[in-house]
Amino acid sequence: MQQASLIDTNALGLQLFESSPDCLKLLSNDGHILAMNRNGICAMEIDDFQRFAGALWKSFWPQESQAEVDAALALARAGGTGQFKAYCPTALGTPRWWEVLVTPVRGEGGNLQNLLAVSRDVTAAHEAELERERLLKELQAANARMADIFRQAPAFMCVLNGPDHVFELINERYLQLVGNRDLVGQPVRQALPEIAGQGFFELLDGVYRTGQPFFGTDMPVMLQRHPGAALEQRFVDLVYMALRDADGRITGLLAHGVDQTERKLAELKLFESRERFAKIVGQAATGVVEIDAQGRITLVNQKYCDMLGYTEDELVGMSVAEVTAPDSLPETLAKVNSLTAGGRGFVIDKHYLRKDGTLLPATSSVNALRGPAGELLGLVAIVLDTTESRQAAEKLRASEERYRTLFESMDQGFAIIDMLFDADGEPADYRFLEMNAMFAQHTGLVDATGKTARDLVPGLDRFWFDTYGRVALSGEAVRFENGAPAMGRWFDVYATRIGGEHSHKVALLFSDISARKHSEEQLRQLAADLSNADRRKTEFLATLAHELRNPLAPIRSGLGVMRLSGDNPAALLKVREMMERQVGHMVHLIDDLLDVARISGGKLELKRERAGLKAILASAVETSAPLIDAAHHRLDLDLPAADLVVDGDVTRIAQVVANLLNNAAKYTPSGGRIGLSLRADAGMAVIAVTDTGVGIPADALSSVFDMFKQVERHMERAQGGLGIGLSLVRRLVEMHGGTVTAASGGAGQGSRFEVRLPLAADAAMSASGAPAAHGAAGSPGLRILVVDDNVDAAITLSMILEAGGHITQVAHDGVAALEAAAGFAPQVAFLDIGMPGLNGYETASAMRRMPGLEGITLVALTGWGTESDRLRSSEAGFDHHLTKPAQLAAVQELLASLA
Repeated sequence: MQQASLIDTNALGLQLFESSPDCLKLLSNDGHILAMNRNGICAMEIDDFQRFAGALWKSFWPQESQAEVDAALALARAGGTGQFKAYCPTALGTPRWWEVLVTPVRGEGGNLQNLLAVSRDVTAAHEAELERERLLKELQAANARMADIFRQAPAFMCVLNGPDHVFELINERYLQLVGNRDLVGQPVRQALPEIAGQGFFELLDGVYRTGQPFFGTDMPVMLQRHPGAALEQRFVDLVYMALRDADGRITGLLAHGVDQTERKLAELKLFESRERFAKIVGQAATGVVEIDAQGRITLVNQKYCDMLGYTEDELVGMSVAEVTAPDSLPETLAKVNSLTAGGRGFVIDKHYLRKDGTLLPATSSVNALRGPAGELLGLVAIVLDTTESRQAAEKLRASEERYRTLFESMDQGFAIIDMLFDADGEPADYRFLEMNAMFAQHTGLVDATGKTARDLVPGLDRFWFDTYGRVALSGEAVRFENGAPAMGRWFDVYATRIGGEHSHKVALLFSDISARKHSEEQLRQLAADLSNADRRKTEFLATLAHELRNPLAPIRSGLGVMRLSGDNPAALLKVREMMERQVGHMVHLIDDLLDVARISGGKLELKRERAGLKAILASAVETSAPLIDAAHHRLDLDLPAADLVVDGDVTRIAQVVANLLNNAAKYTPSGGRIGLSLRADAGMAVIAVTDTGVGIPADALSSVFDMFKQVERHMERAQGGLGIGLSLVRRLVEMHGGTVTAASGGAGQGSRFEVRLPLAADAAMSASGAPAAHGAAGSPGLRILVVDDNVDAAITLSMILEAGGHITQVAHDGVAALEAAAGFAPQVAFLDIGMPGLNGYETASAMRRMPGLEGITLVALTGWGTESDRLRSSEAGFDHHLTKPAQLAAVQELLASLA
């Protein structure tokens, strides 16, 4: 005891203070720090305690903890023990959590001397507690989520307990599948008796017995989904899994799956749609080919195989390049590359390479097949063999979205409509459900989806509703062509029902054939016009034969008279005059025909000159005078004092007026009156020919200037002619920039023809005398060679020339002409052009090269008289060009100029 009393309590207390693992602080009664042990200094990360000695302990704590500090100090001062747990960082700012005890330190007399604060670092324990609480909350949240997932999962789920498979947990989807029955606590055989015999109870028993899970896809199950209702077939994807306890023993089963009925039904529908698509593609009149993204053929129809001469197995796997002809390959690849890079579909005319190496011309319509994200899946092409036709109809119909691109590449319009019937079952309207891009182009209807036909075309006729209604009700497809007046179009339509017996949906494949119908109507009109023209041509030829026989008959008779009369001068004179008149008539007929032909062929050229119309009209009157006088008509002239000047072809204008006067003479009864007048009107010269003849019916005025119209008009009063005179008049007047019109009061009221020609601008008549008269025929003694393969024509011309005092020699071909020319040395040669052997051009060229004939005058005598014919004869070496039959006066004038 004596030794114990000798222990220094102060030293012992100091040793305990310093050796404590906790942070110890000796505080004054008012809470200032007096001392701190080494472990406390280290725990608080203090490098120099002197900076903190005497500081208020409460100031080290965060504001939110200072109230607890004050409460602990107050309790210790009162003799108790203050205790709290709070956050306080170290001097260096390291976060720390502390458990603090504040106790009083009493002196020897029991008086409160100081306060002792013991702080234990519980940061690790605090953080562990926080982590445990966080994990507990996460577990609770996960359990709640799992419960929500189980309850609200899109898949049906249930937990079955024990070998009897008693329902323990069931989610909403499972209840919806089985009809919202009260299942919890019931064995599955009792809860779902209708599935007995469908194999599901046996599957549950097997999984519970073996522990092996079961996976089923698209399993059909018959369920009673509503009380008292018939069993309904559903298709489910199903999983049965064993549930085990901690010792691995099977205690129950988890059944979960997805009701795939809607998907399965959609797949069945898609399968049907694909079957329809396959039939459409297989039976299409055009080739169909599908190509993958690498350019390899993946699908072809039989038409495509037949077109190229391959089998399907041979084509599948081949590349586009292998079936494309070399001349089409660059363009094909360029367009395919553009399409695969995101470009639009295209149509290309190309050559395919058949298996036998021959080329197949075809038109291919190509488009891209793309996935939901726009990725390229491949290409599809509709190939139309254009060997026989580039307009073959495409027979494909739309199915599902995967094939929509194929239908968009079709040239025809495609639509699916839903027929609408009234209460009596009669077709009342139809609604457009789907259509391809060509629908709008063929119909002119835009944004038609969901709208009815009556909405889009209010005046659409009943035919369309009745026809499509019969297809929807009977299921019998129809093909027809019909017009839609309300749309202003014609359509070629193929209509067939889709969707089964009770479906009212009709698929339409159609083309706008309005242009073709218009062309057919034009062809019918053209055929009618051609038939009419052919009839008129036949009548014209009959008239031509008649008109040519008329002069030929007296000519033949005249020849007989000449043969019988011998040298009777009076008889010969009379016959000659008659024959000259008839030949003149024939020449007039032929000239009219040639003029019409030249105008129609664009070969008639006007020889324009400035001339006064008075002289031209006088020439025309002189030409027509014999016909007028023969019919004892009176001709009244009404001409202005001052002449009217035009720039025109004098001969052709005279021909126009003479034709009008001749017509007036022909169609006016004997002793009638004919008027010819000339006046100026608004810069035009107006020539009018009137008569008191048979007139023109009102319905014939519009066609009186048509070709051959005389054949149909007043045949009983016809005085000869081919019915081309007025047509020739109109064409010649129009070539001069003028117009000609006809007017009449009707049958028996006479007629009036008025020609309007432009007056010459600022024209003044140049002084001109009468044409100089030629002297007598060329001086006798010219040596003339006549060459013509027509013997009669050559001899006749020779006789005429000899009658004029010339010396002639005749040849009938080019070779004989050259032989005769060598010995005869002619001064003039009349050469026919169309001769056998050497023609006239070749004979002329040869004569020009013959010695001694350098000064010969060569005259072409031919039936061709256009400017191009004259130019060619000039190039061949001819000096002059005469048109058969040559006028005697023209021949005499030419020879006189050469004398």
